[in-house]
Amino acid sequence: MKKKESDQPTSWEEEVWESPPLMARSHIKHDTFLNCWCPQCGVGLNEGDKAVFEIVNQQGQVGISRIAAYLNVLEQESTLQIDDDEELSDVRCPHCHASLIEPGRRCRQDGCKMAAIHVSISNSLRLKLISCTRQSCRWYEMSDEDNERLILRDSHEW
Repeated sequence: MKKKESDQPTSWEEEVWESPPLMARSHIKHDTFLNCWCPQCGVGLNEGDKAVFEIVNQQGQVGISRIAAYLNVLEQESTLQIDDDEELSDVRCPHCHASLIEPGRRCRQDGCKMAAIHVSISNSLRLKLISCTRQSCRWYEMSDEDNERLILRDSHEW
């Protein structure tokens, strides 16, 4: 699909919603800090301003990845060399070492595996955020229920 009067393709948000994109509808700031937790053991994944994960590359090497814990800020550092187009073999909790991969879920953009964590702005309500395991992919999803919680104007979370 292409924008009218333009050769540029529409964004996925424009294809899904006729209304303004999620960030505008929810009044969420682009760089809102996210508290992150493991959905398996419940232990926090944040260290300073980064969320920390144990990662496994396609060669089976295990390392640590630190990702900016801010909404739509894509800064990342890793102890392993990961190419932009490389799909990780696994993403794990650094505390309980449980896999965060969502069985049967695939990224709509490129078909890669998806990993899930719990996030919130405060410690009260945790929302499930599922994202692609390929470094250069920016695809993420939330359940319809969590998405509705996210966009409520009166939500104490935002």
